[in-house]
Amino acid sequence: MNLSKLTRTLLSGVIASLAFVQPALPHSGTAQDPWSPAHLDMLPAEIRADVRKWDAACGGSIAAAQHFALYLTVPGAEFVALHFDDFRCRNGAVLCNSAGCLHQVYVATAGRYRRVLAVHAYDVRLSSSNDQAFVELMDVNGHRRALRWNGSRFVAK
Repeated sequence: MNLSKLTRTLLSGVIASLAFVQPALPHSGTAQDPWSPAHLDMLPAEIRADVRKWDAACGGSIAAAQHFALYLTVPGAEFVALHFDDFRCRNGAVLCNSAGCLHQVYVATAGRYRRVLAVHAYDVRLSSSNDQAFVELMDVNGHRRALRWNGSRFVAK
């Protein structure tokens, strides 16, 4: 293959400049800790108060990963799903068992949050279709069960 002089010169310049490229690192030079009490501080007040109750059972120093709380908004309601498998607890047995880890779902009505679902499962996913909220429960064996929001609670689909 015959490259023009200009193409060869450009390629040489690009290759030479790659030698000076450094990978981006946080200021500390190490990866950031994914567990942060700040992820709990960002929760709505009612939910934050409920979560802080786990401090004693967990042996103190609770924190959460970024995906501990996931949100879903549909017309007339906002949901928050808490995934305790993304929650740092020294005594993990209080939150997880053979059925999976605790998952809680809260709904905001009139600006206040209340818990509408608490279940041990492998995972819980919030979704919406046609402006209606759903929660999908997945057990440790991979079985799935979907529940529909009826305006006051989640019911079988």
